[in-house]
Amino acid sequence: MTVQPLSGAATLAQLQAVFDSATSLYVLVDPMQGEPILVSTDVSADRAAQQVARETAWDRQVTAVPLDPRVPLAHSQHPYLVTLQGAGDEWLADTLDMAWAERDASQADGLASDGTGIHRISWLQTSLFAEDLAEVLASMLRVNTSAWTDARYMRLADRRVIDWLRHVVGDARVAAQFGRLRRWVYLDARGRIEQLTHSQDEIEPLRLTAEEWALFMQGERMHVTAARWLGEIARSNDHALWERVRQDDHIYARVTASLDRAELAAQRWPARFVQARDRSAWAALDLLHPGLERDARVQAALQAQPGEESGPAETLHTLSGTLRALMLKGIPS
Repeated sequence: MTVQPLSGAATLAQLQAVFDSATSLYVLVDPMQGEPILVSTDVSADRAAQQVARETAWDRQVTAVPLDPRVPLAHSQHPYLVTLQGAGDEWLADTLDMAWAERDASQADGLASDGTGIHRISWLQTSLFAEDLAEVLASMLRVNTSAWTDARYMRLADRRVIDWLRHVVGDARVAAQFGRLRRWVYLDARGRIEQLTHSQDEIEPLRLTAEEWALFMQGERMHVTAARWLGEIARSNDHALWERVRQDDHIYARVTASLDRAELAAQRWPARFVQARDRSAWAALDLLHPGLERDARVQAALQAQPGEESGPAETLHTLSGTLRALMLKGIPS
């Protein structure tokens, strides 16, 4: 990626300034798609062996977060906590670098990517011991909704998920679950250090209504669309646009509206919209070029019929680069 909203050093200083030096600090790791560092153990290893291997690799205390036993994940894929030695711990800088690398990888190819990625790192601060914090987290990670669902795991250790949950239900309800967990900090999709804080000891469990659950389950398409859009802005090297987007507090509303317009485009040109990534490609293009569906060149490209020997029409995902290039040429005279 070309555009960086902050230098790495400035972001580390900003991150360190967030934390209270007198309160315990932890890294929350989501290893569902692999460890963020080299851990020398077999996937089939038992819990004790995994614990030893992780503590050897991190050279810090590691505490597993227990999940509902019905969650169909290997123990090696359950989240865990790494106890840091304060905000000056070298692992704070290293895990921030990991978070940056994860973010950059998910956005690096802009429209050409599918917007997916691994987002394993967050930071928590609390006066609780690691084992007690793990129990608080275990409760938060259980699905609690009035909707009918087979889901058992709220994957909040993926930092995109807690960011989206904040949008769905509001900060107050998310933080009310924290109890003595005082601060949840993460790097968001725009490279901003985000935090959610809580000052009360009481815990109020979060229960989603059926409507909230339905919205929450739209998170993945939000994330992939945003990643493709943000990645394309970074590739364009348009610093002014990047700064406007970085300061925009209504990103999810904009992405939602763009996905709604993608549905309309899919109804108009159904042969171009075969998979979910075709809709996210259109939504990202719509965010980059509002009103592109009215552009005569775009309409012509989408309405063009393939030759008899060409096979099926190109999908929007594969056409997205062509449409982007058309729009960058400006309005035809």
